Amino acid sequence: MSSPHAQVQAQYGKQARYYSISRSHATSDTLGLMVEQAQLKGDERVLDVATGTGFCAMAFAPRTKEVVAYDLTPEMLAEAQRLSAERGITNMSFQQGPAERMPFEDGSFDVVTVRTAPHHFASVPEFMSESFRVLRPGGRLLIADTSAPDNAEADAWENEIEILRDPSHIRDYNMAEWQEFVRRAGFELTEARQWNWTELTFDDWALRSGTPPDTVAKLRGMFAEAPASAVEAFAIERRGDDFVWTWPVVLIAARKP
Repeated sequence: MSSPHAQVQAQYGKQARYYSISRSHATSDTLGLMVEQAQLKGDERVLDVATGTGFCAMAFAPRTKEVVAYDLTPEMLAEAQRLSAERGITNMSFQQGPAERMPFEDGSFDVVTVRTAPHHFASVPEFMSESFRVLRPGGRLLIADTSAPDNAEADAWENEIEILRDPSHIRDYNMAEWQEFVRRAGFELTEARQWNWTELTFDDWALRSGTPPDTVAKLRGMFAEAPASAVEAFAIERRGDDFVWTWPVVLIAARKP
């Protein structure tokens, strides 16, 4: 079996252009909330980990001195560079590497951000440790990601279908798990909230990951037969031949003492 890093590169290398036009990645209230939580003054150096096609980095760039867009997959970085150039952004740089081993000096950033990505990380604790290391004292870590509900059955169903859809998926973590990640890394938790996110549609969700047709058919059947706990947790509705629902999202803000 290939490593988690190789699976991520294979998955997002082939789907990079699609993510650059994904509405749910380009928008949503998490971008504004993360910028708000950063309490920016304008002179910060920001590291956006697992930047993907750069939407989070581009949200911070106009409000800060410098943003380093950092990602494991070269094709995603190429899309981020293209999109930032189209928007006339000149204070972004781009670097490739894994979230668990960052090639940056200790205390070299004021803010570390990551959005809609930790569920792919080979090790969230290692990412947290590296974020703590590269932040200066008083620096802020801001995380937004799809998450899991407290209900164990709905949690298991959510993660099972996400792994089927995208083999690079590791886990959507629940709020208690995130709070423990923060505590163990040595951060002070300053904000933790969870809510249901932008409405998703099955056809767009499957297309975004390039899921094979036989797996799409299996996933469609799993939505049709979803347990009551999942229907309630994710507000699953059938609309014609499609399904619509929402995943929970967690927003974590933490400070390095």
